Amino acid sequence: MTQDITTQEAIKRLEQHSGSREGMLIRNLTMLSSSGQPADITFYRRKPMINVQISMKIAAARLYGLEDQLPKILKRIPFSNGMVASIGEIWTVNPMPIGGFSDEELAAVDLTQGEERQGPNRETLRKMIRKTYQCKSRKETDYYLRRWIAS
Repeated sequence: MTQDITTQEAIKRLEQHSGSREGMLIRNLTMLSSSGQPADITFYRRKPMINVQISMKIAAARLYGLEDQLPKILKRIPFSNGMVASIGEIWTVNPMPIGGFSDEELAAVDLTQGEERQGPNRETLRKMIRKTYQCKSRKETDYYLRRWIAS
């Protein structure tokens, strides 16, 4: 049986489970680091990285008991596109499917979900995507919204 919960309740449960926003990011980065699954990484002050893989350094440090190395790694997380970022710069980590999406799959996405109010302040999904992906046009917002919904 499923139960509908509010966005605020979902956030509260995530924080209880992960301990903090940073804890949730570390959990997601570790999982993606170990699996090789790509993700879209958004940042507070720069454009997002799209469809990148997270270096296996995070998973290796946790797997081999080198937790003392984790703070150093999290200050300069390497990504498959050659860029690096600190955990403090990361806004969201949005896992994407291995193999990506075809143009047909993205074109078939129903964008009406983007008009639903899902944010903690009752903002639409479209508005949250536009803000986190730092979109400059409706076309760009539609593209990232399609990716997010399809994922």
